[in-house]
Amino acid sequence: MADDTSKICSDHLREYYPGLKASHARELVAAFFGYKSHAALLADKRNCVDYLDQAVILVPFYSVIYERRDCLNGLSDTLPRSNQLDDELVEFVQSESLFEGTVWDCDDIGQFMIDEYLPEHLSPDLEFELEDVVAEANSIFEDISYDDSVIKETPMGITITVTGTYEGYSLDDDETEPSIIDMEITIYLGRCAGLIFFEEPEIFVEGTLRRGEEDDDSESLEDTRELVSWRTAEQEGISV
Repeated sequence: MADDTSKICSDHLREYYPGLKASHARELVAAFFGYKSHAALLADKRNCVDYLDQAVILVPFYSVIYERRDCLNGLSDTLPRSNQLDDELVEFVQSESLFEGTVWDCDDIGQFMIDEYLPEHLSPDLEFELEDVVAEANSIFEDISYDDSVIKETPMGITITVTGTYEGYSLDDDETEPSIIDMEITIYLGRCAGLIFFEEPEIFVEGTLRRGEEDDDSESLEDTRELVSWRTAEQEGISV
């Protein structure tokens, strides 16, 4: 089955770029799908490229097709640059209705999350996502900042962890310091077709209300008191 989709794409390249060998076209298509070889594409049964109709997101990996073509000898002189070749295949799978989702054309998926995806898809609902922490703070929150990202990739998918802050002002009359919630947002992209086509992103949000120095001191003092009380009871032979 996987050979069907890759063959359709390979045939398109050979038609579009005269002189391209069939073996080279297959390897370039495999690289487009994120694999180091055509054999690796065929071996990946879980992420079979024939599942394109299940994909919602496409994240092109331009570097893979660049690295693969560098290893192929005798490539046709009619081929354009690697990014153009990649773009041509993206347009082809869309025009043939093999893929009808959204293309994330980005060099850094973590930065893309910070600059584009989260501001559009999470920011409007952030107060709802963190409603328990917001209620605890008794504050009005307005300023959202997504600061840094960490990316973890597996054969199953990509996990992007973004840290940031949600800042506002307290409704308590005696509180002058800003209210700040430290956030950790996890975005999971499950692979479903090749290594570059993904299912609908899943977003998980966690937040912790930042405590002031006085709160930290009082909590530490309370912990110390509890520890001292426990030790005293133990020394006196009282069961606790």
